[in-house]
Amino acid sequence: MLGVEQEMRASLHTIAKEGVFYYATTKRTQWIQQNLGMMTLVGSQIWWTWETLDVFERVRKGDKHGMKDWTAKLTKQLQELTMMVRSDISKMTRMSVNQLIIIEVHGRDIIDTFVRDSIMDPREFSWESQLRFLWDRSKDDIVINQCTGEFYFGFEYMGLNGRLVITPLTDRCYMTLTTALTYRLGGAPAGPAGTGKTETTKDLAKSMALLCVVFNCGEGLDFKAMASIFSGLVQTGAWGCFDEFNRIEPEVLSVVSSQVKTIQEALKNNQTRFSFEGNEIALIPTTGIFITMNPGYAGRSELPDNLKALFRPVTMVVPDLQVICEIMLLSEGFDVARVLAKKMVVLYKLAREQLSKQYHYDFGLRALKSVLVMAGSLKRGSPDLDEAVVMMRALRDNNMPKFVFDDVPLFRGLISDLFPSLDVPRVRYETLNDLIENNLAENNYVVLTAQGDQVDKVVQLYETMVTRHTTMVVGQTQGGKSVIIQTLANAQGKMGQPTKLHRINPKAIPVSELYGVLDPETRDWTDGLLSNIFRELNKPLPPGKDERRYIVFDGDVDALWVENMNSVMDDNKLLTLPNGERIRLQNYVKLLFEVFDLQYASPATISRCGMVYVDSRNLGWRPFVQRWLAARQSEAESQILSGLFDKYAQLCLDFVLDGVEDDTITAPPKRALPLTNLNMITQLCNMLAALLVEDDQSSADAEVDPTVLESAFIYCLIWSIGSTIVQDSVVQDRDRFDAFVKKLSGMGTQDGDFLPAAQLPNKSLYDYVFNPKEEKWASWSSRVPEYTPPESGRFSNILVPTIDTVRSEWLLDNQVAFGRPTMFVGESGSAKTVTIAGYLKSRDPAKFSSLVMNFSSRTSSRDVQTQVEGSVEKRTKDTFGPPTGKKLIVWCDDCSMPFRDTYGTMQPIAMLKMLVERKGLYDRGKELNWKNLKDLVHVSSMGPPGGARNPLDPRYMSLFSIFEISFPSNASLTGIYEQIIVAHALKLSVDIQSAAKQLTGATLSVYNHIIEKLPPTPSRFVYIFNLRDLSRVYDAMARAGASHRRGDIPRRDGASREGSAVDRRSHGSRAPERAQLL
Repeated sequence: MLGVEQEMRASLHTIAKEGVFYYATTKRTQWIQQNLGMMTLVGSQIWWTWETLDVFERVRKGDKHGMKDWTAKLTKQLQELTMMVRSDISKMTRMSVNQLIIIEVHGRDIIDTFVRDSIMDPREFSWESQLRFLWDRSKDDIVINQCTGEFYFGFEYMGLNGRLVITPLTDRCYMTLTTALTYRLGGAPAGPAGTGKTETTKDLAKSMALLCVVFNCGEGLDFKAMASIFSGLVQTGAWGCFDEFNRIEPEVLSVVSSQVKTIQEALKNNQTRFSFEGNEIALIPTTGIFITMNPGYAGRSELPDNLKALFRPVTMVVPDLQVICEIMLLSEGFDVARVLAKKMVVLYKLAREQLSKQYHYDFGLRALKSVLVMAGSLKRGSPDLDEAVVMMRALRDNNMPKFVFDDVPLFRGLISDLFPSLDVPRVRYETLNDLIENNLAENNYVVLTAQGDQVDKVVQLYETMVTRHTTMVVGQTQGGKSVIIQTLANAQGKMGQPTKLHRINPKAIPVSELYGVLDPETRDWTDGLLSNIFRELNKPLPPGKDERRYIVFDGDVDALWVENMNSVMDDNKLLTLPNGERIRLQNYVKLLFEVFDLQYASPATISRCGMVYVDSRNLGWRPFVQRWLAARQSEAESQILSGLFDKYAQLCLDFVLDGVEDDTITAPPKRALPLTNLNMITQLCNMLAALLVEDDQSSADAEVDPTVLESAFIYCLIWSIGSTIVQDSVVQDRDRFDAFVKKLSGMGTQDGDFLPAAQLPNKSLYDYVFNPKEEKWASWSSRVPEYTPPESGRFSNILVPTIDTVRSEWLLDNQVAFGRPTMFVGESGSAKTVTIAGYLKSRDPAKFSSLVMNFSSRTSSRDVQTQVEGSVEKRTKDTFGPPTGKKLIVWCDDCSMPFRDTYGTMQPIAMLKMLVERKGLYDRGKELNWKNLKDLVHVSSMGPPGGARNPLDPRYMSLFSIFEISFPSNASLTGIYEQIIVAHALKLSVDIQSAAKQLTGATLSVYNHIIEKLPPTPSRFVYIFNLRDLSRVYDAMARAGASHRRGDIPRRDGASREGSAVDRRSHGSRAPERAQLL
C-alpha cells in the first residue's frame, strides 16, 4: 500500500507539472477540459500568484495601470467560465468549472482590494497574508506560502468534492491555522453551529492536498481510543479534525493534553521517530491536529487550561452570507447573482425577525446552501427560465415545508414583496403525484391535494430529501407524519426504486446499546443496535439493483444521543464509532427523524437537517372520520353517523378544548390528561366500532334506527371526548359536559333505571349505559351485583362492587375485546388497580394469560423487555407470542412513575411505544434482530401527572383509549364501607350489629373533616389522605372484631370507642399535635 501511495503522489506530481507548463500556451477553456480537475485548480492558483507577482514587478518599473489591467483580465476570465458552465459540457468538467469560479472570484476580489487600497509592493501584509501557490524550480515542487509559513503541496488525490466559498472570515481562519502549523501547534476554531468551522479546516487541507480525517467526538471516546487515532495520524502525515471536541469527558481531556503535547514536541524537534504511549512510531511532519467546538451548547464541557495552550484559537462568527450566495450563484451560471443574493439574504433576515420562534427553524448558512443547491439544479434543468423565477421557486419550495400553520401566509407575503408580480404555481410531478394519490386511495385515505395538505407534504418531503441526506419530519401526534413517510416509500417503490424503512426508537435503549461500547480493560467491542443497522444498510447494492434505504428515528431527539450523528448529518457523511470504525453513508441511504418537537436539539443538529413540519391543523379530524365511515359495511348507518359527527363532534371538541358554549367562551373543563382533538375522535370511532359490532354481511342490509344510533353515539361521545374530564368534590365538570350534550341533542329526559332510546336519562349520562341490541338505556346501579365477603376473610381480598367498579370493568372489557390498548387515569384510591386486577382474575385461563408490571422510578426498558420476553414463547423464526389460542394481557401499573431523564423522556415508555405501535421489539443480545410479538393486549393505569408522577409522551398516549376514573362519591363510599363492616358484624353480638351502620357515617365525617381542614403544605407534606387510609381504618376494625368475638366488646359504646381509637391511630399518626386532629 505504501508503494501505491508513492506512485499516486509521483503521478499527480507529473500531471501537475505538465498542466502548469502547458497553461501559458493553451486556450484556457481547452486547458480546463484537458487537465485533471484538482490539478486545474492548483495550476490556476499557481499562475494567478505568478501573474500577480509579475504585475507587482511591472508596477515597480512604472506601469501605473498594471493592477487595473490585471483586474479587467480576471473579470473577463470569470465571464468566460460563467458562459462555459452554462454550455453543454460534461458533468465532471462542470464540477471543475464550478469550483474554479469559486476560487477565481476570491482571486479577483483580492486584486480589487489591492486597486482600492493602492497595494503596489509584494512585501505588503495584504499580499503576504494570502495563501500563495508557486512552482519552485530549484525544489521541483509546489510550495505554499502564507505569512511566515512555508508548506509543501501534499499531492493527496482529492478529486472534485467541492470547495468552500472564501470570505474574509475564511481568510482569517486560514491565516490562524497556517500560523499554528508553522509553530507546530494545533488549531481550534470555535463558534456557533453553521459558521463553517469543520468545513474551513477541511478546505484548507484540500488546498494543500493533504488528507483530513474528521472524527465526531462524544462521551464514548476514552484516552486509549484517542491514542490509537493520534498514532495513525502521525504515521500517515494526515490532519485530524476532532469535531465537537468539548463533548469528550473532562477526565479524558486531561490525558489527551499530554498526548498532544508529546506529538507537538516531536514535531518541534524535527524528529522522524518518537516514543508515543510506550511504542516507537514514525512521524511525518505534515501531520496536524485541529479541534472544533460549539461553546455553551448542551453536553459540552470546558477544556483544561493546559490543553487550551496547545491550540491556537480562532473565533468563527456568522460569515458574510451575501458574498457566499453571490459566488455560489455565479458558479451555477446565474447572470444577476448580486441582485438575487441580496434578495435572498434580506428574505432570511426578515423571516428570522418576523416569523414565530420555533425550535426547528433555522435560517443559517446550511439552510442557505440547500436553497442554492436547489436553485442550481433548477437552473440547469430550465436554462431559459427567468432567473428571478428560478430563485423564487427555490426559496419557496425549500422553506415552505418547515413552517407552522400560522407562519405560512406571513412567509408568502415576504416572498411576494421581494419578487413582486411573480406568482409561480407549484410544480406538479406527473408520475410522482399520481402514484402518491393512488397509494393514498388504495389504503382508504382521503386524498387531500390542496397546498399544505397530505399530498403536498409527501412531495415536500421528496424535494427536501433531494437536497438533504438527513430530514426531520416534525409535528404533533396524529398529524400524519408516519403516513407521509410510508406513502413516499410506497410511491418510490412503484417508480422502480424499492424503498425500505428501518425504524428505531433511539430513546428506548441506553446510548451504549445504541452505538456500541468499547470495554475499557479488554478493548473488546460490543456492537450497538444503530451501528449494526447502519453497517448493514451501507453495504454495496447488488449489481443492477436500484433501491433506497431509509433509517427512521422514531423517537425524541436530544443532545444525549443525536450529537454522535453530527458527522453523519453534515457533508462528511461518516459515522465514527468509539472503536475507531468509520462507516460512510452511501447515496442510497438516507436518515429520517420522526419527532414531536425539537425542544432539546442543539442548533448544531437542527442546522444539519432538512425540515418538514406536519401541522395537525392542516389535517384535522374529518379525513379520519371519512376513512372510518367508508370502512363500515352499512351505507345507511354511515350516512346517519356522518350527520351525527357533523352535529356533535366539532361543538363538543370546542367545548372541551376551549370552553366554547353557545358562542360564549367559558373556562374549559378540567381534564386528567391533555389529548388532541384527533385523539378524542379516534377514541370515539373505536368506542362506536366496539359498541356497534358488525357480525357479518347481513349487518350491511339490516335496517338502521336513527334514534338508536344517536343514543349509541351520545354514549360513545361521553366516553371519548368526555372520558378524561374530571369530576370530584371541587370540580363538577362532568356535569357541565353532560348538560352541554343533552342541550345539543334536543332529546327529552326522564328518570328511571331503564329508558327507551328516544329519551335521555335525567341523571348524569356518565351513570348510564346504552345497549344498542336492546335499544334502551340502563343505569349502572341496576347492574351492580350483591356483595359477597371473600371466603378467606382477608381484607385485602375484599372487592365491593359499586357503580364505579362495574362501569370501569365494562369499559375495560369493551376495549380489550376490541383489541384496543386501554389506559385508566385517576387519583390514588380510585380503585384503578383493584378493578383491573379483578378483571384479569375473571378472565378464562384457557383464552387469556396476563403479565402484571408494577413500574417505579427504578424501572428500565430492559426490565420491561425481559418481563415481556419471559411471558411469550417462540412460534416461528422471528415471531413470538403467548401459547397458541391465548391472548396475553400486558398490564403496566403506575406507568407514569419511571425516571424522566434531563430531556423529558421515560425510557420504559419509549420501549412500550415501539411495542404497542409496531407490535415488536429489537433483540438486545448479540443478534440485534427484530422480534414480532403477536396476540398482546395492552392495559395501563396511572395517576394524574404531578409530584413523583411524570407526564407521558403524547405520541404514546395517542395509542390508547383513555378513561378518567373518578373518586367515588360519598354515597358510593358509604355503601362500600357499610357493607364491609355490616358483613363483619354478623359474626358479633346483636348490639354491635345495630351500631355498625352508624360507624360508617361517623368515620366518613371524620375523614372528610380531615381532608378539608388538614391540606398538605410544604412543612406538613405528609398530610396526604386517600381511600387507602380509610381502608386501613376498616381493616383494623375488622381485625379488632375478629379478636373480640367472644364478647370483649359487650356494648354499643364499646364498638364506638374501638372505631374512634382506630381512627386516631390511622389519621393521627401524621399530626404532630393532637389538637390538630380533634
